[in-house]
Amino acid sequence: MGLSMRLGTLALAVAPHVVAGLVLAADVHAPPVARAQPEAPRVVRREAAPARRVAATHQVPARVLTFRLEHGESVPGERPNTWVHVPAGVANDLKLTFVFHGFKNCIASYTSAGASCRKRDPEKRPGYAIAEQLEREGSTSIVVVPETSFDVESAEAPALAMHGAFRAYVSELLEALADETGGKTLADVKRLALVASSGGYQALEPILADSESMVSDVILLDAGYMYPNSTVGHFLGVVLGELASGAPEHRLGILYTPSGGALPTSFALREIAERAAGERGSFAHFRDDPPIDALRSPLYVHRVDEDHDVVVRRNLGRAIAAAGL
Repeated sequence: MGLSMRLGTLALAVAPHVVAGLVLAADVHAPPVARAQPEAPRVVRREAAPARRVAATHQVPARVLTFRLEHGESVPGERPNTWVHVPAGVANDLKLTFVFHGFKNCIASYTSAGASCRKRDPEKRPGYAIAEQLEREGSTSIVVVPETSFDVESAEAPALAMHGAFRAYVSELLEALADETGGKTLADVKRLALVASSGGYQALEPILADSESMVSDVILLDAGYMYPNSTVGHFLGVVLGELASGAPEHRLGILYTPSGGALPTSFALREIAERAAGERGSFAHFRDDPPIDALRSPLYVHRVDEDHDVVVRRNLGRAIAAAGL
């Protein structure tokens, strides 16, 4: 499947009661968890591209790598600005999934069992154990957690949001991962997913707007703070058009809770999606974790009556793996 798409080519019917514009609502929680950093981050410099490597044929264990990439966000000290989980083995179809964390978090808190990120706030974030989630659920995607704004009340990614920056970041990342992928490049990527939890929508929205032709999947975990005429709303229009033609190539999944602040806008997106897709999508209200089948649809918008942080801790890996990532 090629990763070609033009979000602006499909019109999206917006309910008349929905206010236009992108909501920048304050995030009330911030995510954390995953496996401890195994080593000091590799500093990657933009030198000549390495010679193409031949992928190993033997099975190798899942592993975690960290990097300081030049096209990534600036971070203090020796902290990494990129965390990567490489699944066991080498997949023929290269899939990349980028997860954007929310407010008060950083790579260390989000991917570990818990850590403090902010110098002005020593509170330890609870963490989400992302590597364990991915391995438990059998994800076959390379999953990346880029650092975004650090030590501020924001989850924006100002460097990555610049025109062309995310594409350059992905290309640099793949150079750094050449030994893991057999030297694959951006042209070899079969699927590229953007995932946001909580305030991570602030990074996802502008990156999606600038990198639309690269993205095949969008997953929002209590991060649907966008109105229907946002870039995510246009992405919904693409998915709806493909479902109507019976040829879905892109996917959109949204889980939202009553506690995280994204309920009104998530519900507005759900109303439009359900009205247009009907039984071709999946729309339900769950008291706890959705069943895995509810996360396999190319389009789902589900309310989950869980805590804002719990929905990420228990469903991040499930949502990624259920999408075939």
